[in-house]
Amino acid sequence: MSEEKYFLSFIEHINQVASVNAKKMEELIYEDPASAIVKARLFAEAILNEVFAQEDIKVPYISSLYDKISYLAKEGYITAEVQRDFDTVRFTGNKAAHDGSFNDITAAFKLHKVMHNIAVWLYEVYSPEQLKIPAYEHPRPVQSNETDIQELVKAQVMQLIGFTNKDEVKKEEPIIEDVAEESILCKDLPEGESYLLRELKRLQDSSQEAIENANAFSQFKKYMHVERKIQTDLERILIQNKEVDSSSLILLCGSVGDGKSHLLAYLKENKPELLEGYQIFNDATESFSPNKNAMETLEEILQDFSDQSIGQLNKKVILAINMGVLHNFITLDHQEFTYTALNKFVDGSGLFSSSITTCYSEDHFDLISFGDYHSYELTEKGPQSTFFLTLLNKIFNKEEENPFYLAYQEDVNSNIRTMVHENYEFIQEPYVQKQIVNLVIQTLVKFKLVISARAFLNFVADIIIPDKLAVIKALSEFEVLEQAVPSLMFKRKERSPILKYIHELDPVHRRSSYIDQIIIDLSTLNEWDTVLNRCVASGQGRGWLNPFIGEEKLDGPSFIGFSETVIRITYLTNEDFSQKIEDETYHKYVNKLFDFNSGNKKEIKVFYEEIKEALFKWKRSPKKGYIYLNKPSDKYRLAQQLNLRPSIDHLKFNQNDVLESFKASLVLAYHNGDIKNTIELDIDYQLYNLLVKVCRGYCPNKKDEEDAIKFTEFVEKIMKFGEKENELLIHFPNDSRFYKLNRDDFGAFVFEREQ
Repeated sequence: MSEEKYFLSFIEHINQVASVNAKKMEELIYEDPASAIVKARLFAEAILNEVFAQEDIKVPYISSLYDKISYLAKEGYITAEVQRDFDTVRFTGNKAAHDGSFNDITAAFKLHKVMHNIAVWLYEVYSPEQLKIPAYEHPRPVQSNETDIQELVKAQVMQLIGFTNKDEVKKEEPIIEDVAEESILCKDLPEGESYLLRELKRLQDSSQEAIENANAFSQFKKYMHVERKIQTDLERILIQNKEVDSSSLILLCGSVGDGKSHLLAYLKENKPELLEGYQIFNDATESFSPNKNAMETLEEILQDFSDQSIGQLNKKVILAINMGVLHNFITLDHQEFTYTALNKFVDGSGLFSSSITTCYSEDHFDLISFGDYHSYELTEKGPQSTFFLTLLNKIFNKEEENPFYLAYQEDVNSNIRTMVHENYEFIQEPYVQKQIVNLVIQTLVKFKLVISARAFLNFVADIIIPDKLAVIKALSEFEVLEQAVPSLMFKRKERSPILKYIHELDPVHRRSSYIDQIIIDLSTLNEWDTVLNRCVASGQGRGWLNPFIGEEKLDGPSFIGFSETVIRITYLTNEDFSQKIEDETYHKYVNKLFDFNSGNKKEIKVFYEEIKEALFKWKRSPKKGYIYLNKPSDKYRLAQQLNLRPSIDHLKFNQNDVLESFKASLVLAYHNGDIKNTIELDIDYQLYNLLVKVCRGYCPNKKDEEDAIKFTEFVEKIMKFGEKENELLIHFPNDSRFYKLNRDDFGAFVFEREQ
């Protein structure tokens, strides 16, 4: 074995042919990239032959590189990542071998890194040695006196690590910009660093901008601010209260991170006249004294609004408070002061009831409930979110006052291009933005996720910025797919709660003939460009997939990864396809939400009948109008007649075309003829999905009953409406006999067989 240290020399003792080809590849990479790529292909072939020899694999008719890679992947000898690396070498090697004009030094650089990955895998699996493997280093040119080669080396290396390839260093000149533009984008980064990346990182939870302070409102937050109904309602209350010369307590109720601090900071910065005279407490439990607990601190703030003091002083207070803290305070047994009026006000607002409370005013008190202002709206055509879509527009719109777009342009002018820039361009497409918002709304409806503006912006950063950042030219075709928006969105469930649930909505998990057809076409057709042009309605998306078009074949994990990416990109860009594979149950549920909140009584009636059917199928029914009382395992079954009377008296209707305030679940009510005996059932999406399956013949198991505890409790209550005191139907399943036990006109029991 040679003592010389060269590129991949650590595998010389495993396969000398492979190590020699690796050495020659690095020597040729700058002078003759095409020949270097061919050497990379020979390196891969030598490694594959070594694996076949080490594993004593003797299979006839496996001779091509594709066949060898496919066999080893299928039999589990190589991982999906290693297969992708081999496929990358195969793709590029075939292009260099068959295309005389192909002489791409960038492609050779990519293969250099891929070869290192393969060699490390080979060493870890097949080497008896336990030496430390040298870290990867970019290829260095052989000594040469030719100036042009040295300049090429300098330019290529600088470009691959992220700097521009301009020969001249610009002289520093004073930049004259107006103050507004200077505040939009601060151009102070060293040469080669990305302004777009810097701006996008401001969206992350870990950034300074994520910290909300009611007393501070930065220029960036001012740009990102979206005016919502909750703001207009608060402003209206403040304007009304300015005309009243009396004490005023405004309660901003909600939960952590819902935007209370942001809204107060915005008003303080931009409309300070509305807050004039008000004392603002952003954290109601922040103690003024280390000796006081949260409730004592809160009492100190609110004592001027106690029963003993209210109205005596014209004190004005805005209190941002979490609902749980407020509930604890009004139910606490206070000593010195009492808060009966405040308690009565909060109770009258319905804040802690199932009703919708956006804003409520009475005497000295005003209340705004952040929890009842949804981040999406209901329409006849389905849900939409003006809020989330406006936030996306602020990030991706091609406007000169957009700091993100200005940063993107600055990077383009500096020849800085990474997957961050490719992903940014992809999300600039309007339909992609619409689909992203639709997915986020689905997480709200299906999984009851609460998504603040802060969490949404962090989510946007997560689907644009990959974990490892490199210039686009340094990435292999498979690495590009892994770092593209579709993969970052659907394959990073560990990153955040939003991505966890969006992973559940991955279109590749859906059962659809349209998805099956794409997979069949990719499996059987050689002309992939026909499939991609038909499916992918995005130039950027096709750009990620085009390198795979040609005579090359994919198999195993490589094919699965490619086809899944095609499906995801198609779903995000092709409106016709996304509508065809839409979740029918979800679509019906959100339509029912609109019907219940807008007062479409025809559809409400239909839904009541559907739930009644689900109830009878849940408990099982021997015949129309009868429902079983005991378990299916019993020798005979008892059934009672159950007549349910629907009620809609509890529903409040809003006739607007777009509903901003609404009940986010379906609340049904039944009684037995006496309106006083009304029983309500609150149906969220998960329960609705289960009941739809029951109507289609699904038999709920014990876990279903535990998960749907609200429904099982409702069933127990509703069964008391039955006629079992007057009549019982007895069913013997083994011979299909029915008997009826009822009372005659004189109160005596009569037992007779049903015909």
